[in-house]
Order: sequence, then structure tokens, then C-alpha cells
Amino acid sequence: MNESRNGRDLRSLAQMPLLVIAVSWSIALAAAVVITPSQSWIGALAVALAIPCLALAIAIRPAVLALALMAALLAVGRAELPALDAGAATRAVALAGQTVTISGHVADDTRAAAGGSEVLVEPDLILIGGSPVAGVGNLMVRWRGPAEAGFGDQLNATGKLALPRDLPSFDRRAYLAQRHAYLELDTTGINVTNPASGIAALPSWLRARYIAAVLAALPAPHAAVLLGVVLGIRQGIPPALQQALIATGLVHLLVLSGLKVAVFARIVQSALQPILRGYATVPALCFIGLYALAGGATPAAIRAAVMGGMAIAAAGLGRPSHVWTSLAATAAAMLAWRPELAWDVGFQLSFAGTAAIILLTPCIERSLQWLPLFFREPFAVTCAAQVGTLPMMATDFHLLSPVGPIANALVLPILPAIVAAGLALGPLSVIPDLARVAALPIAGLLAYIEQLAYLLARLPAAAIPVVRFPTWAGLAYYAGLGAFIAAGHVNPRRRALALGTAVVAPALIAGTALCMWAMSPPQVSVLAVGNGQAILFRSAQGVILVDAGPSPARLSDELGQILPPWQARLDLVAITAPGLGHIAGFAGLDRPAGTVLIPDAQLTGSAWRSAAYTAVARGAKVMRARAGDLLEAAGFKLEVISPEPGAPGDQAGAAYLGLRVVAQSGRSFCDLSDLDLDAQTIAASRLAGSCTYLLLPAGGRSRLSPDLERVTSNAQLIASLASGRLARDFPKTVLRTDQEGTITLPM
Repeated sequence: MNESRNGRDLRSLAQMPLLVIAVSWSIALAAAVVITPSQSWIGALAVALAIPCLALAIAIRPAVLALALMAALLAVGRAELPALDAGAATRAVALAGQTVTISGHVADDTRAAAGGSEVLVEPDLILIGGSPVAGVGNLMVRWRGPAEAGFGDQLNATGKLALPRDLPSFDRRAYLAQRHAYLELDTTGINVTNPASGIAALPSWLRARYIAAVLAALPAPHAAVLLGVVLGIRQGIPPALQQALIATGLVHLLVLSGLKVAVFARIVQSALQPILRGYATVPALCFIGLYALAGGATPAAIRAAVMGGMAIAAAGLGRPSHVWTSLAATAAAMLAWRPELAWDVGFQLSFAGTAAIILLTPCIERSLQWLPLFFREPFAVTCAAQVGTLPMMATDFHLLSPVGPIANALVLPILPAIVAAGLALGPLSVIPDLARVAALPIAGLLAYIEQLAYLLARLPAAAIPVVRFPTWAGLAYYAGLGAFIAAGHVNPRRRALALGTAVVAPALIAGTALCMWAMSPPQVSVLAVGNGQAILFRSAQGVILVDAGPSPARLSDELGQILPPWQARLDLVAITAPGLGHIAGFAGLDRPAGTVLIPDAQLTGSAWRSAAYTAVARGAKVMRARAGDLLEAAGFKLEVISPEPGAPGDQAGAAYLGLRVVAQSGRSFCDLSDLDLDAQTIAASRLAGSCTYLLLPAGGRSRLSPDLERVTSNAQLIASLASGRLARDFPKTVLRTDQEGTITLPM
């Protein structure tokens, strides 16, 4: 019986070869890009192993299994092998901090970023001090100001090179390395010397003309909202409105999403079919592709354009289309074109959301028959999309919107009318007065969206912030969701097994994560607590907390993410300085400590004393430390390198606590608190060894003393700060909590 069932399963796979092969290609390529990027030997090995799979496809049946394996191996090769110049990354790092003048051509569409714009440039010439430099890859050029650059434009720019800015929970450097970009160029502006011409310039030309037409026909902020709805242009939208749209799950209206492309495709087909009849397919495909390009060619827009194009082409040829095959083939083609899309949040959300909508919308609609149809369908679609993308939204946007389905159900029914009427403003702009009259009803619909967003954003729990969503939680979520969905599509005999898997698989993943959490090797975490510092040392023997940052809430959130639920007690708490950036977080600390370590000096202020007294009230003992003291706690050795005996406690930065924490592996972490330059010089003479890691005093906003800089020249520098610039001449390899979030390093 089992053999016959397995045979039927394999035969069903053989009936959808493109689906199986495309899924295998996509999964293998995405895994290679994210898990093992830039490993050429893995790519070469995978391509070599793919060759025997051809023979295997002849020998076994169904051959689709061997072909899927071959596709997976070739996908790994596609992800790993295109490393054109292995030395480009090394040469690029050596140029960080240099002021350069470049000329080159734009290789992608401009994107809004950090109050300005950024675009990928393939440089033709890079000059440093009048001397040309080559072989450093592409550049991500960032600037502020109204200047725009379109695909294919030739431009000049002058600015300072920097390593790409990493972001919390996102390895931006690895993402850009997939596009052979290892440096960013920060500049005040760009100069487009030779705009693109020909067919490549048509999308940019259309976008510019449409922006001018909308701005002339509609007042602010309605014009900015319409540009976001029709073309995904997010400029000029008031911050309060943008926050309201994010809180209510309506921010996708400002992105050229698959929904907009689908609406546009339906409009184009409805307009062309009565006129061209059987010849409408090719013009419709051209218009859909042009619309996606004019809107910036976002992953969601490309996905929808390709899938819509495949459906239209199939209908024109009289052939049926299969939505899962179209989705898988589109993903495979996009990843083959640009493997780095595996990192792209828009790509992930688009495909996960589309798959969830296909799978979950029918069953959600069936359970909501009591709702009116015009409200039920968009409500069900939004619920399905939120269920399918919940881990991604929590990880990348740190926000969940319970009112999102309600907001979308009230907005999506009028979206086709807004898109159609908004597009009509383009040709109507040749008669300005007519365009302004036609824009009146559009302004009313846009005002409805804006006021709805403001209203729903004020509801209690309209948006739930998510500080951090660990990877294992996402895996557990999708394991349970996948098994639960499978239970609704299998026969009753297998349903119990699927439902059991929906419970056991997440529990197993969570249990494994907790075990790994409990048995993790010694590590140090520089917590992202804002303008201040908090350092957590953790090993199997216990926990040490050095300082608490400026915010009790931030400290509590960070400790809750790093420490297992059962590890409430801290073996040692150290207070290095009396400033609020060091001790304000202790005000809400409810974890008992065994020892409170403070500098042996008469420091000013009372807040640090209150923090120490609170710990003593919970059973801690106070220990004063001075330079030369040595103690052990939680499996670490603590060497005290300041303050010196008799150091003036009333002088800022003269008598703070400096520590060198050494693990059993020999790695060491040096924390100089906010010592001034003279105290740093004295502390440098106290160092009994090197520093593997060095936390920069004052968040890196001031220079190190020459003696300390000399003895810690090989240390990895770390800056704990909320934002701002580092002092001049620090290397670009400094790890920053404002760019990378909490920084965890092995000890």
C-alpha cells in the first residue's frame, strides 16, 4: 500500500517538472547566497557534481528528481562562481576614508535612503589625488538633495569612500557584495553629464513627465500620496502620515507592489481587447513591462509583471496557466538574473505573501461568509498575507499591525479606481485646467485613505512593536504553519500526522534553540542601548553586566533577548562611571546580583549610589576596585586597570573604572569607560596583555590617547552609540551599535 502511494506521489511530481525544478533551483540558490556567500570552490564542486546528474536522469524514473538535483547544484554554482575579481574587496577596504572623484554610469534605479537617495554606479574612472584607481568593484553612491539619476545615465561625483553601512538584523555588506559593490561614496550631490538615451531612457522619461503632471494637478500631500500609489515614489509624504500608514499596514500603498501591477494589467487588457482583439497580447505585455520599469522595477513589481505576462501569454496562445508553476518559475528566473535578490526584503515579502494569499485566502473567506462580499475578500487577502509574512515583518520592520486587515479591507476596493484615475492624469495634463478638474474626485479618495490611516492608527494596540524576532522563532513559525496548511490538503489518514507535526516541529526547533542558547560558548555582547554603554559577558558559569545604558526599557529588552528565561541572576554588576549613559538603566533592573563592583574613588552624583544600594537590598555585596586588582567571576578573569589610588573622583573621566576581561580561551575585552586622555595613558601602562576587543571611550566621539592607541593597535574597535560621527582617523572597520544593533562576539 505504501509503495503504491509513494509511486503515485512521484508520478504527480513528474507531471509538474517545471515547478519541481524551479523550486529546487530557487531554494538552493537562495541558501547558497545567504549561508555561504562568495565561496568559489563550493560553486565549482557543485557544477562538477551536476554533470553526473544527467546520466542519473536517464537511469532513474521519474527523471524530474535527478533534474531537480542537477538544477539545485547548478544554482549553487550560479550563486558562488561569478566572483570576477577576488582581490576587489581587499583593495576596496584599503580605500575606505579616501576622498575621490568618480565618473561612471548608473546600473540600477535610484532609491530613497536615509533622507536622500542612493544608486549603484559602475565606475569608468576613479581619481584619488589626481591618480586613477581601478579594480575596486562598483560603488553605491549616496547623496542628499533633489538631483535624480536614471538607469544608464553617465554621472560625475566627488565625495568620501566608506564601507557599506550595516543595519541591525541585516548584513548590508554581504548584500552589496553580491553586486560587486564593496564601498559607498558619500557625496553632497551628483552631476548627470550624459543622460541615457534611446529605449532605455523611456521609463525614466515617463516617470519624470508623470511626476510633473501630478504635482501640477493636485495639492500636497495628496500629490505625494498619489505618486506613491501609482508609481511607488515615496517623496514629500508628511512624516506623521507615513507613520500612520505604517502603523495600519497601509504602507504597501506607497510601493509599486504586485497588486498595483495586477490592477494595471487588468486596465490595459480591458482597454486593448475591444480594439485589437486577438492582437492585444503583445502590446499588453509591453505596457505592463513598461509600467513596472517606470515604477522603479521593484522585486514585487517584476514578480507581478512576469507572472501576469505569463498568464496573458498563455491565454493568448490558448494554453492553461498554473499559478504555482508561474510563481516558482518567476522566482527562479529573478534569482538567476540577480542572486542577491535573496537578501532583498521586498523579494521575500512578495513571494511569501503571494504564496500565502494563494493558500490561505479561500479557507479564510469560507469562514467569513457572514461578512459582506466587498469587505470579506480584501479582509481575507490581507489576513492571508499577514500570516504568511509575519516573521519577515517582525524581523525587518519590527512592527505588527492588528488593524491591518480592517484598514486594507476599507481601502483595497477603491484602489483600482485610484490607479486608473491617477494614470489618466498623465495624458490629461496637456490641458492643465481639465487635469485639475479631473483630479478633484481623486483628491477626495486620497483624503479618505489619509484620514482612515490617521483614525485607525490612534486605536489601542493598532501597532505592536517587536524589538527582536530571532531566526529560530521564524523557522518554528513556518514549520508549524506549513504542517497546519498541509493538514488541510491531505487525506484524513495523514491529517493527524500533519497536525502532530504542526505541534512537534515548532516545539523541537524551539527546544533545540533553547539548548543551544543554554550551552552557548563564552561571549560578550555590546548592547544597543542608545547613547551610553552596557556590556554583557556570558559563559556556562554565569553572567557579568558592566553598566546599564541610559534606558531601563532598552536594557530590559536586550537582556531578555540574550539571556535564557531561567538565567535571572547576575554574578557580577559593574558600575564604571556616574553618568546617566552608564547607570540610568539600573533604575528598572529587577535581576538580583551577587556582587556590585564600583571604582575605589569618591565619584560625584547620587544616581550611581542609588543603583548600588538597590542591588545591595537584593542581596548583593559591594566591592571597590582600583588599578592592579584582580578578581574572577562567571568564568572570566577581571583585571582592573583604573582608577589609580587617589585619583580625583570629582574630575570627569579621571577616576572611572577600567577593566580588561579575559576568557579561558585567551580572548580579552577592554572597557575604558569614559576615561579622559591622561587616565587612558596611565591605564595603558597597566595592561597586562593585548586587547582582542576594545570598547571606545565616549562612544568613539573622542580620540584615544597615543599610548593606548599604540598598545591596542591590533584590537577590534567597537563604538556604543545611538547615532553620530566617530572621531577623525578611526578606521572604517569600527563596529557600531547604531548600525549593527547589539554586537555579539566570541570570547
